[in-house]
Amino acid sequence: MILLKRNSQSIYYSIYKYVLFIIFVISTASLFIYLNRIQPHYFIDEMFHIPQTLQYCDGNFTVWDSKITTLPGLYFLSAAILSPVNLCNILYIRCINLFGTFANLYLTYSLMKQIHKNKWEDWMQLEIAYNITMFPPLFFWFFLYYTDVVSVNIVLLMLLLHFRTYYKISAFVGLLSILIRQTNVIWVIFLTLERLVDLLHQHMQKPITSNVINTPIHLKLLWKSIMDKVNIGKISFIKFLIEISINLFPYIIVGVIFLIFLIWNGGIVVGDHTAHVPVIHISQLFYFSVFIFSFLWPYMIPHYLKFFQNIQNHWILSSFIFALITVIVHCNTLVHPYVLADNRHYTFYIWNKFMGKYVIFRYILIPVYCFTIYSTLYGISHIRFATQINFIFCTIIVLIPQLLLEPRYFIIPYIFYRLSMRKPKTWQIVMESFTNSIINFLQFFIFVNKVFYWEDQTYPQRISW
Repeated sequence: MILLKRNSQSIYYSIYKYVLFIIFVISTASLFIYLNRIQPHYFIDEMFHIPQTLQYCDGNFTVWDSKITTLPGLYFLSAAILSPVNLCNILYIRCINLFGTFANLYLTYSLMKQIHKNKWEDWMQLEIAYNITMFPPLFFWFFLYYTDVVSVNIVLLMLLLHFRTYYKISAFVGLLSILIRQTNVIWVIFLTLERLVDLLHQHMQKPITSNVINTPIHLKLLWKSIMDKVNIGKISFIKFLIEISINLFPYIIVGVIFLIFLIWNGGIVVGDHTAHVPVIHISQLFYFSVFIFSFLWPYMIPHYLKFFQNIQNHWILSSFIFALITVIVHCNTLVHPYVLADNRHYTFYIWNKFMGKYVIFRYILIPVYCFTIYSTLYGISHIRFATQINFIFCTIIVLIPQLLLEPRYFIIPYIFYRLSMRKPKTWQIVMESFTNSIINFLQFFIFVNKVFYWEDQTYPQRISW
């Protein structure tokens, strides 16, 4: 009787999954058609991306717009799909991101099942997959032709293949991800370091217990495993290094290819280097923590008691951190000219209405930064410590060199973070979904209804991320 009940529930749940997916596809496709009627012409950077893709569709592979700063992977992919069937126009080119959005749902759901296996209820994994797919700063681009959606596709595929131990294919997909957006090399490095930690675990004499794996002792034990190999003897240590190198070789090859590209190109940016000169912009980490909180507040607000307890118990360290953040805000609050000049982005209004207009506002946010940074770190404190450090390191490398405050730079770090969070409570998932739904509604409502004109532009301008 119990078995029949479970089978019945399984059937109902399977039907629910497919019906939900059909509703998602139909509603997303309908919104795609509607928004393309509203915005039939190029939108901001599409004036570079779409003409370049059309050139490739026509077989003109030597033509290149010097204002484009990313490699042409997306344009090659789009031309390869659309050109053979003669569908190279704005609408069908934008369809690449529509189908990429559906692919994101499949990939995130597969990743949730791979990472958490049978530890989480399937409905949780499914709902979180929808939440990541409909994460507003990513979902917004499903009806336009930007690199973000396909970039996330390829990075998620790389991650999924890595978790399934297809390391060679994962590294190759990582190389493809770099051809779409150069900074994706950082996430190839992330997986390389994760693979290294896995290999060191295999060489440990004793498995690491669950009560220390998420503490700094984890790093100490990893170092001990290396020193044990050194102490055995030179020949044994060399064999160990060769074994590690062979296992990491696919990722190392990708790194070498990228290094050759850097030397040949004279930097990471192709085209116009002047708009993306590397800087030291530590405040980006503060913005990122607030960004995470804006969408994941149901998971972070419950940490406020621990936050205040930590301040009380470690008031000297807390005071030092508060003072350090204050100094960084004072000395390292930087702003890109694009943020000040381009009123087609939310960051323009945030900066010009608050951050730039009232200097005191920057300092009012310092307690907020303290809490959001603490909550962000606490949110992944259950995973192994080396992975925590690896994620923080890669996020720093991605964000700190960027002068431009651009929410799109936060998307992949956010997704990696979201996939790593501990098991949620039902109300938290519901409120996350509600938050995404409200923001998605507002962003498309603003896009459709807030219209203005620039003197040097023929078409109406709208607001996006």
